[in-house]
Amino acid sequence: MTGSENKALPASVRLVLILLLTKAIFAVVEYTVPYLAPPMPLPFNPGLLTFAIPSVIIPLLLYLEFRRMPATGYWGTVVYVPFSLLINAILIATPYFLTRPLGIPDPDPFATARTLVTAGRIIAPCLSLLLLILVLRRPVRQWVTQQEETILAQRFPSRRSPSLAERGAWTLPIVMGLLTPTAVWLAVNISVGGTAAGDSMFDVLLEHLKGRALLQDVYSLLPFAVLAVITHRNAGTIPTVTLWSVTIGGTLGILALLIPAYWIAWETIYNTIPGDEKTMGAMVFFFAPLYCLATMFAGMLLGWIFARILRRGVDDLVDEL
Repeated sequence: MTGSENKALPASVRLVLILLLTKAIFAVVEYTVPYLAPPMPLPFNPGLLTFAIPSVIIPLLLYLEFRRMPATGYWGTVVYVPFSLLINAILIATPYFLTRPLGIPDPDPFATARTLVTAGRIIAPCLSLLLLILVLRRPVRQWVTQQEETILAQRFPSRRSPSLAERGAWTLPIVMGLLTPTAVWLAVNISVGGTAAGDSMFDVLLEHLKGRALLQDVYSLLPFAVLAVITHRNAGTIPTVTLWSVTIGGTLGILALLIPAYWIAWETIYNTIPGDEKTMGAMVFFFAPLYCLATMFAGMLLGWIFARILRRGVDDLVDEL
């Protein structure tokens, strides 16, 4: 983005872009400053991958997307900020709900580093809240709508201009894809593993900080991401009722298989059963997202049929078939 282009942007949009860059830069500072104090051991220090993806890469991608496809950047920011707030809240609150001791020595040799990290985790959500307030302002929404209409008129002259709500339909499967794997894991850890809620949250958090659980969550997003791309590309080409019905149907189709499959997989890991069955349960994590593509398309078909019934009636649909 050149200086002249930046000056042409409304002040409200420039503030959003500046804050996205600020969040990425602050995350780097937040990650590196504790190393200037006494080094901080796990579980409080996230791995590089766990830090870089949500804290640096995503804000930078949203910054670029705001310029290239404003509606995608807009809705991506609206979804990203609550997750950023949730992650920081969990990082701050989880240690206080543990039923097992943390084993922090007294006096704490890492007190300075812990104080710096806690301060960073308080400042980061403040930046996120400010970003959410700025991006939801009416001038930003108006600019996004105008820019999208211009882009569509240039690229697809025959396509109608979708509403901002239609442009954001793709966020539904992404949100469900981000929440579901971890929610199932927590539920099984508590109900099957018999772990206290605070300890269960701490265990899951630690695995995400190490990066292993994060990679699993990214892979679990596969069917949700495919559905999000389909929804995003069809916004404006099909009626609103059909768009949302197909999106909701596809999301329910994925969840109908993913939730029981992941429940069984985690249950085999937490149960006292032979090792071979544990290995077979772990393999579910690889195959379930692939099989969910089939249930996704089945759900999309049911959603399309439901939308046609709503729009044209049962008799018209039967006549067409």
